Amino acid sequence: MPRFKVKEQQIIGRKVTISGTDYKHIVKVLRIKPDNKIILFDSKGTEYDCIVKDIFNKELVAEIINKYEINRESHLNISLFQGITKGDKMDLIVQKATELGVNSIYPVATERSEVRNTNKISRWQKIADESIKQCGRTNSPSVNTEIKFNELFDIQKSDLNLIFYENEKSLKIKNLKNNKNINSVSILIGPEGGFSENEVKIAELNNFKSIGVGPRILRSETASIAAITLLQHHFGDI
Repeated sequence: MPRFKVKEQQIIGRKVTISGTDYKHIVKVLRIKPDNKIILFDSKGTEYDCIVKDIFNKELVAEIINKYEINRESHLNISLFQGITKGDKMDLIVQKATELGVNSIYPVATERSEVRNTNKISRWQKIADESIKQCGRTNSPSVNTEIKFNELFDIQKSDLNLIFYENEKSLKIKNLKNNKNINSVSILIGPEGGFSENEVKIAELNNFKSIGVGPRILRSETASIAAITLLQHHFGDI
């Protein structure tokens, strides 16, 4: 069933007014008609079962028939520091990271990042905002402005910090102790070509553990998805 985010001011009693891009998507793309059902949600964790009552030129009015509190956020707070990739691979990474429950995303310019000054932050934030509609979350991860590799160590303040490195063969996520005190994790994923040895050394000097994701070399976007999934399974809610 279609799912859309609303703000408090859109709700008056049992009536909800929707306009703008969501109105266009509901009416023009999905071709929702009066008496059709939609799901609305707010940033406080409330979801609303609604029936569309009236459709006007630039807005529609829906009636709330049921509301309930939801919590689909993982108790594990994950910050993804992602080496900037080429093409539209970052789009996929942002989308899947959102679906898997990441809380914040930082594009990182590394030695082997061929792309600089991407100016795509608003695009990636929009992808995250759209993704929560599909996956059932109520809050989008924050997609932050691009940072340099050395700057990330002033930002990360997690219980556990991991840099995923293809040459790390001994330590894997399954070898980490399932510590109940781990409530937050910062993960560092390289771009195409991975990290340089110097970057790995710098990360390790800044309290990051070097960790592998198996015997095969993964694409950057695959490594991100695999790492987040494994962490949610080991410490989170998967």
